[in-house]
Amino acid sequence: MLDDLNRRLAAVQRLNVPAEAVYGRARSEGGTVLSPARGGTLHCPVCDGRFRKFLPFGLNGRRNARCPGCGSLERHRFLWLLLRDDYKLLRRRARVLHVAPEPAIRDALAANRAIRYVSVDLFDPTADRAADLAALPFPSGAFDTVICSHVLEHVADDRAAMAELHRVLARGGRAAIMVPLDLTRAATFEDPTIDTAAGRNAAFGHPYHVRICGADYGDRLRSAGFAVRQVRSNMLSAHYRRIWRINRTLVFDCRK
Repeated sequence: MLDDLNRRLAAVQRLNVPAEAVYGRARSEGGTVLSPARGGTLHCPVCDGRFRKFLPFGLNGRRNARCPGCGSLERHRFLWLLLRDDYKLLRRRARVLHVAPEPAIRDALAANRAIRYVSVDLFDPTADRAADLAALPFPSGAFDTVICSHVLEHVADDRAAMAELHRVLARGGRAAIMVPLDLTRAATFEDPTIDTAAGRNAAFGHPYHVRICGADYGDRLRSAGFAVRQVRSNMLSAHYRRIWRINRTLVFDCRK
């Protein structure tokens, strides 16, 4: 997805290309992962591959970011560790809703027969259901686990989307929610009058983001009814952050 956005960023901003034109195409084409240089000290916990180096990724070409085996990024690997070890998704039966699924995590979960896995995306034709996150086509309490990573910063009415995620989560269920955070900002910054790709890129750092999520974003999730725990990647030792290539990130572990 970001591979395509990297290549097309100038045109996206100049022509105000709608999100569906980029995301629908990128997701339907799928990601390209280069041949891995296997056998090194770096380890991807998602695909269990070992490599001499990871690949660059992102609008600024972050070094050692993308697993050459499964395509996972830093945040995906930390999210996977939480789902595997804390949520224990691979050790129990669960009904899982995955919003805008990351292919590496999607493939690992969908292959587990104990998991009733459903993916949803507004643009991706390979998802199980196409739906607006603010109006999900599922009954209340339909899922034990919800995964929603780097989606809400794209959603105009993120409070309505949060309310829907809370509604479809079963009582006692957990939602792993991630957004790009700027913790130096006390308050989330958004401005609905900024409605072009170029304007959003200048204001929010991405042509399809509609806000910069600040230190108060957990409170926004609490207002939707969740009990929220912040799980930070620095809980891992420096050694494992280095070999798993996990940067500083945070997951909102939301319970109903």
